[in-house]
Amino acid sequence: MKLVYICSPLRGAIEENNKKAHRYCEYAAGCGVIPLAPHTIFTAYLQDTIPEQRAQGLKMGLELLKRCDEIWVCGDEISQGMQGEIDLAAKLHIPTIYVLDHHFEEGLKIRQSSKALGMDDCITGSDRDDYENKILVLNPEALISNCRTAENSLWVAYNGFGCTYGARGQAVYAKNLFDGREARWERADFLGIVKPESLKKWLENTPIKNELAETLILEQEKSEDLER
Repeated sequence: MKLVYICSPLRGAIEENNKKAHRYCEYAAGCGVIPLAPHTIFTAYLQDTIPEQRAQGLKMGLELLKRCDEIWVCGDEISQGMQGEIDLAAKLHIPTIYVLDHHFEEGLKIRQSSKALGMDDCITGSDRDDYENKILVLNPEALISNCRTAENSLWVAYNGFGCTYGARGQAVYAKNLFDGREARWERADFLGIVKPESLKKWLENTPIKNELAETLILEQEKSEDLER
């Protein structure tokens, strides 16, 4: 099971925010992970209203974050302390999942599907398109068996001669959509450009924040509205 850092507000209404953090932990446990909310532990012996103790709590929390598999940012608001945790996660390439209020209110479980995407999730004929700044589906066969998962399926190509169809060079430099790590692939390692509807389903299961992905989804929704 994955160890997940629960990132949520504390300052202000501390008692109420601690109760919310407990509910976030309950939700995360129901999704099949091990939740860790340090601020619900540290407040038992550190006072958030005392600057020195607050700073100590934040430092201890960041050290625990380094040992976690993912960070789940819970709720619709992001505090200053939460932003520091998000920034550290990004620096360490720790996947950041955004669990909004509607996930809790509607009981929408996330991280339930780990199946890798495949050819059916690609736009037909897109294997001949330009790949630069596109979200690509990696062929599961390009990975070792235990890495053939949904979180390793989508990559954003940003450079390389292989981005151009028919080029002599075949290298494609891409960034993993899930955790931001970068890698060099061959053009043949990709099946094509992801379908907007497949991307939308992937994001519903793995609610990250990515400007390119969000733009593609908005364009798809506008197109569907025009067709109605």
